[in-house]
Amino acid sequence: MTASEQGAVKVARVFNFPRKAVFMMWTDPRKLAEWWGPAGCVTLLSEVDPRPGGTMRVDQRNADGSLYSSIGTFEKVTSPELLVIRSTSPGTADFSPWETVFTVTFEELGPRKTLVTAITELVAGPLEERSSLMSAFREGWGQSLDKLQQALH
Repeated sequence: MTASEQGAVKVARVFNFPRKAVFMMWTDPRKLAEWWGPAGCVTLLSEVDPRPGGTMRVDQRNADGSLYSSIGTFEKVTSPELLVIRSTSPGTADFSPWETVFTVTFEELGPRKTLVTAITELVAGPLEERSSLMSAFREGWGQSLDKLQQALH
């Protein structure tokens, strides 16, 4: 069984901001650096080229002081509705290297209300770490969306 056959993590949040403004928080490297990553993480470098085939790189310092990098490629970009990013990670102290496909949709619920749904699918990585890694994704994305809410204000 491959990692992708084992499911995905889905998180969703409604933001009381226009869809274009929320989408820009994901595609402008300066804006992304304000909120990306779980609580306690600080973004040191953010490079974003939001077009099919464009790259995304985020370097962070975790709360414990360790450094972490994530490198991805935009597979689909439909502004301001959809981002699909294939991302690789060299791993962390807790996890071996992995690869994910991350799909984010931005649904306009009204003039100043946007539903963001983020689905992270593990497509490569050690299956024995899957459960723990998926739990970490769920917690990390929840905290990231909390930070995004604060950055939008």
